[in-house]
Amino acid sequence: MSKITEQDVISFLQEKLDRLNAEIKKTQAALEAFSENKPEAKKLSAIENIADEPSVKGRRGRKPSVKGSISKPLSVPEEYDNNLRLDKKIGFILKEAENPLNSTEIVARMQELEPDKDAEKLTKAVTVKLSSLYKSGKLTGNKDGRKLRYQL
Repeated sequence: MSKITEQDVISFLQEKLDRLNAEIKKTQAALEAFSENKPEAKKLSAIENIADEPSVKGRRGRKPSVKGSISKPLSVPEEYDNNLRLDKKIGFILKEAENPLNSTEIVARMQELEPDKDAEKLTKAVTVKLSSLYKSGKLTGNKDGRKLRYQL
């Protein structure tokens, strides 16, 4: 474990102070924008200035969605093999299906092809992989109640 020096503590506290000062400025601007003694035009410009400032929590939070980005399409094998990666197995099952399938149907079809697999582990793995493929844009999905029906 690395040692924390006095300079590390000082720089951390200085960064924290800067973030807090920025937050105070944003709060003051918001308060001024909503107070009664400013004309509407000034209120709008104050609100726009708040929106333009970088967030105090700039390093935290969710990662931006990659759904809109361009990704390589899912490569689908011509025939099923037990040694294929899970995404290729899912792609094969979806390719041979006539209609979009939900995760339960994909797991059921995969169990037909590989009866020796543990059903619970397979369900969890397929659900996670489907979510990943959907978020990356390699699969499309349509809502069917609370579930998604996936297709290539």
